[in-house]
Amino acid sequence: MSITAVVFGLFLLLSFIKVSTFTITSDGHVEDFHLYDEKQEFRIRWKHSVEKEEWEEMFELSEGSISLTGTRFKTFGAGVPSDTGDETYIKDGWVYMMGIDQNIGKILRIRTGKDTDHRVYYGKDSILPLEEKQAYQLSVRQQSMLSAIRDYIFVETRGEHR
Repeated sequence: MSITAVVFGLFLLLSFIKVSTFTITSDGHVEDFHLYDEKQEFRIRWKHSVEKEEWEEMFELSEGSISLTGTRFKTFGAGVPSDTGDETYIKDGWVYMMGIDQNIGKILRIRTGKDTDHRVYYGKDSILPLEEKQAYQLSVRQQSMLSAIRDYIFVETRGEHR
């Protein structure tokens, strides 16, 4: 068997094996990539455009989709519910609303503003600063192993995320 046939067979095999992934994309470009990890938490943090205070929403990957689990913020403003989720408390100057458990689905779309300093925290070590005035899509999806390897290499060789 020739090396060409082995390489072709490997590429063919990797094209058919499916894996679950969590990706962050903008304008069709992969900005961050992770293999799907059940119960993995991530957070989106930004500076509120009116109040100029930090806000943070907490999410969890669960059963192949994204769920909002909690939020925290420094000040109440118009449109903020006074009580949501299972537990509301104040800690270290933050108002926490936890136990929200709202299923978002497989795709979460966000748009950053000017001077909002949006960041995505994934797990303990990954922080992705988001560009201002951009649309982003955070998604859980099935893709071929070959496509997942390509996305992983692209993100890692860019070296922009931490």
